[in-house]
Amino acid sequence: MRSTGREKKHRFQFPYRWKRELTGWLFVLPTTFFVSLFGVGAILYVLYLSFLQWNLIDPVKKWVGFHNYQLILQDSSFWQSVFRTLLYLIGTTGITVPFALFIAVCMNKTFHGVRLFRTIFFMPYVVPTVASAVVWFRFFSSSDGLMNAIFRLFGLPPQGWLSNYHEALWVIVLLYVWQFTGYFAILFLHGLQNVPDSLYEAAAVDGSTPFLTFWKITLPMISPTTFFVVTVSFIFSFLSFDQIYVLTEGGPADSTTTLVYDLFEQGFEFFHIGIASAMSIFLFLFLLGLTYLQFRGESKWVHHQM
Repeated sequence: MRSTGREKKHRFQFPYRWKRELTGWLFVLPTTFFVSLFGVGAILYVLYLSFLQWNLIDPVKKWVGFHNYQLILQDSSFWQSVFRTLLYLIGTTGITVPFALFIAVCMNKTFHGVRLFRTIFFMPYVVPTVASAVVWFRFFSSSDGLMNAIFRLFGLPPQGWLSNYHEALWVIVLLYVWQFTGYFAILFLHGLQNVPDSLYEAAAVDGSTPFLTFWKITLPMISPTTFFVVTVSFIFSFLSFDQIYVLTEGGPADSTTTLVYDLFEQGFEFFHIGIASAMSIFLFLFLLGLTYLQFRGESKWVHHQM
């Protein structure tokens, strides 16, 4: 039959759900592009470099396969840098996280000057890392540092600090604690302020002690915040570079050469780009595995509020 012309012409329209999804993808497309280009793309390029022998200057690149990985796995200095990195990780996270929680509990109280108290503890985090390291160097200089001046004032023998093989790494750990405690304390404070007051009121009615209330109510309720803080602290510790570069340059006698600093030396001082890239892939896989284990164990101690 011929059309009478009165029939409405129906145009195809996307379902409403498809429109919403398409709009969402259009919004995230720019970010997805740049993350893929500078994130995933950079990782793939470093992976490619790890199979090469290249000095960054010579245009000739030699394909060596897994030879760079064999070199680092057989190098005792590489494993020593891994050990020092783990030691640094345990020291920084093991001190900073409990101390930040203690400061957050103090900041959660209502008293005169609490805002000034919070500002003072947060200020080190906003100071550039290099500037903090320069100040720390003046504090712990073995010749005319402030700490040795205080030691002499009390009749104590001066210490080598940054020039001492056994003390240098722990001085850098203290810098990390000073710099990031305030930031982590603010995160903990946010978690503490989200704990319902009704739980504390019920505990008080039951005659619970302050310690038992903190152990049975506060810690479980802020466990998501604790998980986030520990994860971030792990990443910050593994990627610490500026502090070591300014304070010790990996010395004395490589006592502060962590994996990231060893990677920097191999790539930009010795120009072993392939070895440095292989170290980068090792570090990436190690962090990926550590984060995976953290998330796998999350369900055993992290309690999410409903």
